[in-house]
Amino acid sequence: MNILLKYTLAATAVLILASCGKDFLNQQPTNVISPEQAYSSPDGVNGIAADLYARIRYEQDFAIDNESYDMTRFDEAYNNSAYGFADDGWGNGYRAYYDYGLIRDINLHLQQLEHTGKNVTEEQKRYFIAEARFIRALVYFTMVSRMGGVPLVTGVFDYANNPEAYAQARAKESEIYDFIANEVDAIKDDLQAGNSNIRVKTRASKGAALALKCRAMLYAGSIAKNETKSRSKNVWLNSGAVGISNAMAEAYFTKCLEAFTELQGLGYSLYKGNTDLSENFSEAFLKKNNDNPEQIFIKDYDGVKTLNRFTERAIPRSQRTVNNAGSQINPTLNLAESFEVVATHVATPFKTVNGTETEENMESNSATLDYVVYDTPLAIFEGRDPRLAGTIITPGGQFRGKDAQLWAGLAVWNGNGYDFKSVDGIENATDSKGMYEGMQMTGIDGPHFKSFYTSHTGFLLKKYVDADAGSESSGKSDVAYIVFRYGEMLLDAAEAAFELGRSNEALSYINEVRERAGGAAFRIQASELTLERIRNERRIELAFEDHRFNDLRRWRIADELWNGSQNNSQAVLYALWPYKIYRPGHASHEKWLFRRLRIRGTKTINGAIKQPLRFTLGLYYAAMPGDALSNNPLLEKNPNQ
Repeated sequence: MNILLKYTLAATAVLILASCGKDFLNQQPTNVISPEQAYSSPDGVNGIAADLYARIRYEQDFAIDNESYDMTRFDEAYNNSAYGFADDGWGNGYRAYYDYGLIRDINLHLQQLEHTGKNVTEEQKRYFIAEARFIRALVYFTMVSRMGGVPLVTGVFDYANNPEAYAQARAKESEIYDFIANEVDAIKDDLQAGNSNIRVKTRASKGAALALKCRAMLYAGSIAKNETKSRSKNVWLNSGAVGISNAMAEAYFTKCLEAFTELQGLGYSLYKGNTDLSENFSEAFLKKNNDNPEQIFIKDYDGVKTLNRFTERAIPRSQRTVNNAGSQINPTLNLAESFEVVATHVATPFKTVNGTETEENMESNSATLDYVVYDTPLAIFEGRDPRLAGTIITPGGQFRGKDAQLWAGLAVWNGNGYDFKSVDGIENATDSKGMYEGMQMTGIDGPHFKSFYTSHTGFLLKKYVDADAGSESSGKSDVAYIVFRYGEMLLDAAEAAFELGRSNEALSYINEVRERAGGAAFRIQASELTLERIRNERRIELAFEDHRFNDLRRWRIADELWNGSQNNSQAVLYALWPYKIYRPGHASHEKWLFRRLRIRGTKTINGAIKQPLRFTLGLYYAAMPGDALSNNPLLEKNPNQ
């Protein structure tokens, strides 16, 4: 129990839909400090604020010591053991977030801040109040982006003997977004006054508040723009708790741009610390504090008191230092092929065969296809957007200056085609069981169909993976999770400007991102700017930052792209497996070919193997929690719940 709760639960609580019983609220705390003591100094207030920050919900928690990293559920990546994954596992409660315990404590904190001791200056007090309101606005944004409109509770109430008397209906979805915008406008200057150094990234700042407003207003504008789709898909409630009128779209997009324009004046910029464009992009997620002008607001880890186990899970198996770790996040071919060719500005499929690209069965052991032969495994990726190599470890790529051991097996010429030889179990990759005619068959990092802790897609993750030796052990990585960064803000503003018909402005923002990514040649012309390009730019620039799922939802196209059809290439997940050619005496011997494979799930549902992603309409808004519905008769269920 945190300090704030210890001395306040006996007397007051905010309305939280009776999630805590009256007996618990009436307990008398013992061995606790008084409110006067806690709020008598900046240190005391900072301690309470630290607890509130720690309780903010982010879907990506780098401290989790398991392989259930949430992004492995989408088309960005596959889990190393995800052959047990099936899309039907998404229930309507997926990503539900309804945290009125945290809202209650923030409101209590705000109430008590009005009575700080004399050791807290007025300037400090203004900052602390603004900070608490920022945290509350961020929590409400997380709730509204997942649940739609929720009860808007900003006060503290005495339950007395009748908590039901304070039951409150859901606010309109638009009202929650309006609340967030208004809160930012009210507090932003006090945040600047109390925390003028933009390099402070872990606490509320004017930049963080404006970034929150920028993102929130883009979300609201998108939902409003897509009113027709929302209604046609039954993603709408007549009360306004779900769905926003199209008439409000222009105002929200305008507010998004206003927030970004003000943010521009605060000194943030894209990270450009390395002349190697791929490494530069990778470093943008590893450097922090004064070394990174792009970060606006982060959740930090020090690898000592706050452990970060992400690198332990994602590092190539060949470089792991502990068992049951490594290679657990496998980017998909779907994502890799969305990176454009720099010279043409087109995202073309990788060329694996001469002629029409062909999908193969992951378990087939031979083929007579006319494969393209590459001198090196890197050759197939030449000319691509440098962000590909900055985001994904590809076959032939390196991590920490060492070659990734990514190849699926040997392609042995049989006179008419190829037989594919691979090791039975990845643990035998380098011993006698893993050899064919003296040649190692499969790389230590895979890809491999049956083994855990090895790539299944032919790719491994580089983004957010700590480049410092030893950081993969026992949570020692100190890489921060970025909540808001300037690169995202440029894309938020670009989309809002495009939706408002301000194409030149949108083009400028897009090209700022693209030039950092691929140099001047990667800038696009006005004729190339479309909404689909903006959306794809978000997909590749923001991959693995927990945007993809939310973007497809607010655009109201998630159910169209991820429709569960085996014939839909956007719903089916794909792999790209490299093979070393075994053909002694031939020019192709020890060169490379690639196979385009449909990832095969093994989990069966109703007797059928499922793999294509299937997004049901009930996932547009997570189901309201059952206990909240039971305790508050005024709550309305979400559509499709």
